[in-house]
Formats: sequence, structure tokens, C-alpha cells
Amino acid sequence: MGRIRAFVQDDIPRVAELNWQFLQGQTDPHPRRLEEYLRQVCFQNPWFDSSIGSLVYEEGQRVVGFLGIVPRPMSVNGKRIQAAFGSGLVVHPESRWTLAGPQLLAAFMDGKQDLAMTDTAGALSQQIWVRLGGSTSAAYSLQWARPLRPCSYALYAMSRFRRDGKSGAGGRACEVLHKTVNSVATRIPLRRFRWPSSGATEEELEIDTLLHSCLPGCSADYSLRPEYNRESLGWLLDFMSRMKAYGNLRKVALRDATKEIIGWFIYYVKCGGVANVVQVGATTNVHMKTVFDHLSCDAWNHGAIGLHGKLEIRHAQDLSESRCFFWGTIPLLFRARNPELAKLVQLGDAFLSRLDGEWCLRFGSSGQERTSATPNLLSGKESSPAALKSAAPGNFPPSQAPQARSTK
Repeated sequence: MGRIRAFVQDDIPRVAELNWQFLQGQTDPHPRRLEEYLRQVCFQNPWFDSSIGSLVYEEGQRVVGFLGIVPRPMSVNGKRIQAAFGSGLVVHPESRWTLAGPQLLAAFMDGKQDLAMTDTAGALSQQIWVRLGGSTSAAYSLQWARPLRPCSYALYAMSRFRRDGKSGAGGRACEVLHKTVNSVATRIPLRRFRWPSSGATEEELEIDTLLHSCLPGCSADYSLRPEYNRESLGWLLDFMSRMKAYGNLRKVALRDATKEIIGWFIYYVKCGGVANVVQVGATTNVHMKTVFDHLSCDAWNHGAIGLHGKLEIRHAQDLSESRCFFWGTIPLLFRARNPELAKLVQLGDAFLSRLDGEWCLRFGSSGQERTSATPNLLSGKESSPAALKSAAPGNFPPSQAPQARSTK
């Protein structure tokens, strides 16, 4: 019989091996940076609490299962509560008959936190979660997408169609169409993306600006809100910048003619790929469309073929007017000790962006360490790490807007 116990630092090499083989799908030995990643996320994060830590499933002296748990302080109408996100659930295939996965999830859900959540679970995890007494919130299940380069985005959608296991005549037809459109699209000059005429200026988003001028006003209308300080917010943004899990991290603030902050956006950009939005906000609703226009233009200038983000219902109209479309995914999974707290999450009365869960803590590597080429749908070829780095530079200097590239 196996047992569940706390994850300790001596377990890191074995857990890294499980992660690399059965979550990353790799057959070679795991890289040492994966061990450092686990150490930083599980033991060196600014919210670390030994009483709400990650768990392993052990058979004899052998670790065969793991569930990462990261505490995240939040508040409900000003009252401090303890939340925790679970992620990275992995069990060795030979030990799945022991139901180690459900046991790890059950141990997490019964932990000391007031609110247990996960925002990256698959369909199977959702079924197990509900069977164990957890709940789902459809209010956080919608995503939005904004194609920026329609032909290239269509190629991306078709490549996802094939990769997700579509076979037979439909899959073969999709492959032929992919090659045909790719051949034509690479010969079509890209239309310049018009720079917004709002008069707003862009600058590097500083931690203090985000902490004091952006987040308080944007989250004020929600009953449940994440709690940050300068240390925790700085650690998180630095971690995301170094991991590059979804590309290069860009952080931009917008000021109006009077130099007042009107909005901001944080997102990952990858030249020739889809840019993933972490958080976008405006100090007042009237500025939301302006902020989104600047985000779209910034992503286009950095080579993105489209934008993807997590939908806040109150912004649906602005996004729709900006030519976005929406689709549903796995809902947020949660378990709350207090029924009133559960109701807030169920109804969507919680300010939860991709900055606040485990999505932003995904393992990645720096451009110098990237071992595989990244598909560049703008050219139909493979782009080297050096080319990607030069094509998608880091944040521009304060008050300097990036210029649209010539398409001639």
C-alpha cells in the first residue's frame, strides 16, 4: 500500500523525472533546470507555507506520484483568507491502479486552506474533482481570441486540428489545405496594423504602478480578490520573465495626455505564434477598448499571429466589437469551506486573471536554453531561438512606442 506525505526537497530529482517523462512526454534525462524550477515554485515562492505544501505519493521508498500546491493569499470583502492552487498532477503509469491521483486530489481538497482551486485541469481531472465533492464554476470557463494575421492564424487552427488527433479523410484534407494555404500565404504581403489614434502613450509597466495604480481599482468591484505586495508581485513577474513558458513576457502601461494611468496589459508574445494574454485592464470601463487596441497593435508589431486570453464577462462587449470570438474550456475547479465563499466563485464574483493561478507558473526555458525549434507560421519554416529573440525583443524603453514594420 502506498501513502501520501509532504513533498520535501530530497524528492525533487524523482519528481522532476516523473514530470519530464509523463507530463512533458520526453524520453531523454530531465534537465537540471527542471529541478531548479520545482525548488523555486514549491519551496521558494513568497507565499510558501509548510502546512499547505505540495504532496507526493510513495510506494515503499519510491515516489510514484506528485501534486504541486502553491498557497495564494486572498481577501473577501477585506477579510484575509488562504487560497491554494493545485497543479502538475502526475502518477507513474504502473501505479495508477492504486488510485494515487484521486488520493492526492482528495488530500489537497481536504487541506488547511479556505479555498482550493485549479485552473489548468483536463476533463478527467474535472470528473475526479466533482466525484470527490468539489465544484465547478462556468463563469471562468470562457476564452477569447483575436486573429491578427488571418491567414497565419488559420494555419495555426488547422495545425491544432491535426495535432489534436483528427484522422481519416478529414485529417488528410486538412493537411492538403494546410500546405496549400501555407504556400499562398507566404507570398501575400502583410497589411500594416493601424496604430491607435487614442493619443495614449505606452511605457514599461513597473511593479509599483501595477500594485498601486492598476490592480486596486480594477479589482474593487469584486468580493473575492488576490492579495499582493511588492515582494510577491515582483517575484511572480520575474519568474514568468525567466521561464518564458509561452514566449517573451511584455508588461505595458498606458497614460493619457495628462499622464494619468488609464490601463495596462501583460502578455506573452512569440514571433509567428499566438500571444497569450496574462492580464489586461483599464482604470475605467470607458478606456477598455483603447487598452485592447494598443494590446492588439503591440502584439502585431512583435510578430504575433493572434491573441488568446481568459474572458471577463464585463469586457465581452468591448472584445466582441474588437473582432474577437469566444469558446468554452474546462471550468475553474474549486472547493470552499464556507458556502458563501463558494457562491462568490460560482457566480464569478472573484477577480481571477491568469496572473492569479497556476497557469502563470508553468515550466519553461530561456531562449538560450531552448532545445527545439519553434514553428513560425509566418514563413512556414522553423525559427531558431536566436531569430525568435531578435524578432520579439523585450520591453521597449519608457514612452517609446514600437513602430509598425514595413511590409514592402
